[in-house]
Amino acid sequence: MFKKSKLSIGLDIGSNFIKAVKIEKSDKYLVKDFIIQKIQSQQNLSVILKEVLEKIKAKNIPLNISLSGQNVVCRYATIPLLSDLEFKNSLKFEITKYTPFLPADIYFDGYILRKDEKQNKMLVVIVAVKKEYLNQRLKLMKEIGYELNVVDIDCLALVNCFNFNFSKNKDLINKTVALLNIGDSLSNLNILEKDTPLLSRDIRIGGKEITSRVSLDLSCSLEEAERIKIKATSDKEELERIKPSLENVLSFLAHELRISFDYYESQSASTVEKLYLCGGQVLLKDIKDILANYLGIETEIFEPLEGFVLDENLDIEKIKVNSLQLAVALGLALR
Repeated sequence: MFKKSKLSIGLDIGSNFIKAVKIEKSDKYLVKDFIIQKIQSQQNLSVILKEVLEKIKAKNIPLNISLSGQNVVCRYATIPLLSDLEFKNSLKFEITKYTPFLPADIYFDGYILRKDEKQNKMLVVIVAVKKEYLNQRLKLMKEIGYELNVVDIDCLALVNCFNFNFSKNKDLINKTVALLNIGDSLSNLNILEKDTPLLSRDIRIGGKEITSRVSLDLSCSLEEAERIKIKATSDKEELERIKPSLENVLSFLAHELRISFDYYESQSASTVEKLYLCGGQVLLKDIKDILANYLGIETEIFEPLEGFVLDENLDIEKIKVNSLQLAVALGLALR
């Protein structure tokens, strides 16, 4: 077990990059260190993880990770008012209502988001994860010599980072907004109403689909398409060259977003008024405007570092250039 520590580390293990952030909590939240490490196809994940954690000096510091993808389910529900203990006990019998997995195959937990005493009901979030998936991750961390403090899911870590930055923003107090983290293999979507998440899902569209489309449209290898895509983050001519590919992939992503928005709006009196974007793929600057055009709503880049203080010993330019990739890791470090 960890002794009470002012330090914590968020470790975001993606399909293409490992992101780690160390923060110190006091009267301010200080980012002490960060690492973004690309995963090469031939490299062993445990070796890379160990190198990253050694570089960030993670020993004896609370370490938090998150999970995502098809082995994870996150559901929101309004149920009769219960005490915390009653709710936890009821999950054992009610979990099959909220997940397609067999109860014997999953770990699950829930949390009460808000209570309505007058209506005798409450809003809860319920998360389930396949045992095999989580056990593999726990085994991996144990093999490289690290104990975990918290296991979260990407979507909720993202909400944690967003609310840390924007919970005091008066413009958002009565608004419903969507938060989208576009990663390499997945895009994590949340819909928040007055800073409370009401819908979370992982969409299997991300940077790999963009790379594949660029490869197809430009008749080049996947490796060359990836190089072109990376160059397009800073080269306007290359960005214009791959814009048709971006528009194609983002049309499918926008369709999935619209399905989620419509579902949410069918269950609520509110409508999604604004979309916030983060994630490494958002470095392709046209993504914001393309999605805004497809969806017909205001779209803005979410800066994950906004509420944090940066340690003077950090490479400030490097962390700011890469900050859009750090939202999940920062949200985990805040736990």
